[in-house]
Amino acid sequence: MAVKNSTSAHAKRSRKKAAASSSLIPKFMKNPKTTVALALPIIDSLLVSFIIAYVPYTKIDWDAHMSQVSGFLGGERDYKNLKGDTGPLVYPAGFLYVYSAIQYVTGGQVFPAQILFGILYIINLGIVLLIYVKTDVLLKQHQGRRLQQLLLKRQIVMV
Repeated sequence: MAVKNSTSAHAKRSRKKAAASSSLIPKFMKNPKTTVALALPIIDSLLVSFIIAYVPYTKIDWDAHMSQVSGFLGGERDYKNLKGDTGPLVYPAGFLYVYSAIQYVTGGQVFPAQILFGILYIINLGIVLLIYVKTDVLLKQHQGRRLQQLLLKRQIVMV
């Protein structure tokens, strides 16, 4: 009889696990804050992909940054001598280290850098939304306005 009871208990646990896993997605989607927090990075990923693919790149600072990084990697350490198309280097040394790594990863090319920055942006958005979900900010008053402001701020930076 003990064997039958343990088998029965095991069968009950297995059925509970199966029921919990099959009902996890509907439960998950019933919670609006998690649904929104999942949908926004997906939608934003599509938007970022569209922007990278179809919006023409405008040269603002990329060439200047790469020129300054090349001078730094060439051994120049005097800020007055690290110059680019937009003038002398005005960023702190940490900028040179970060952009040196970016230049190494992207080969100094714009398109791979846009993809890299797009990925970093989506990761950042995911972290912000995770914080919003964990702190219940999405369900408080004016949730739609906060999300619109968050996304608009991010998209202005992307363009």
